[in-house]
Amino acid sequence: MYRIIENGTSEIVEKKSRFLGYVISVDSADEAVEKITEIRKKHYDARHVCYAYVIDGQVKSSDDGEPQGSAGRPIADVIVHGGIDHCLIAVVRYFGGILLGVGGLIRAYTSAAQAALDDSILMELRSGYPLTIELDYNDYGRADYFFNEKKIPRTDTEYGAGVTMHLMVPSDLKDVVEKQLAEITAGKAVCEWGDETEYGITNGNIVSV
Repeated sequence: MYRIIENGTSEIVEKKSRFLGYVISVDSADEAVEKITEIRKKHYDARHVCYAYVIDGQVKSSDDGEPQGSAGRPIADVIVHGGIDHCLIAVVRYFGGILLGVGGLIRAYTSAAQAALDDSILMELRSGYPLTIELDYNDYGRADYFFNEKKIPRTDTEYGAGVTMHLMVPSDLKDVVEKQLAEITAGKAVCEWGDETEYGITNGNIVSV
């Protein structure tokens, strides 16, 4: 599952009609409605403001006067297929005088929504266990290789008489990590596990949620 951490925008032109896309992170349906109202006020002279939002897996969409199924549903599909939650995408249309037909509208609204999504920054939501492990230098190299191979993110590494590594271990890898560390260190590693928690990943880095 993904969340938006930086909103995005887009603009495409299809047969003289302008389509302006907005991707906005929202915490509730009320906030989504508020953002849609703000967009309508900003683009008071636009022909249509179509949208879709997903909150806790619940989908709401609107064609706003476009033919049924030609705008709101395609926008919703972009959100759902992207595995994104707490996300609003609105697409404003300034009519250019040329009819696009249902197929053309679906392509245009999908393209504007996807382009705005591509312009935003996403955070992948995961669950995991904080791990602090103390190693001697003889074992550190193998442990470091193992963590890199499994793409387990680390938050800090301290070097002293030994090496202290701070990591966030994905929930589905906890048993594997415990077993592998026992083999690598012959049971000598000192491990301190925290409680399972939710965290975010963007560009390979941990982000607080």
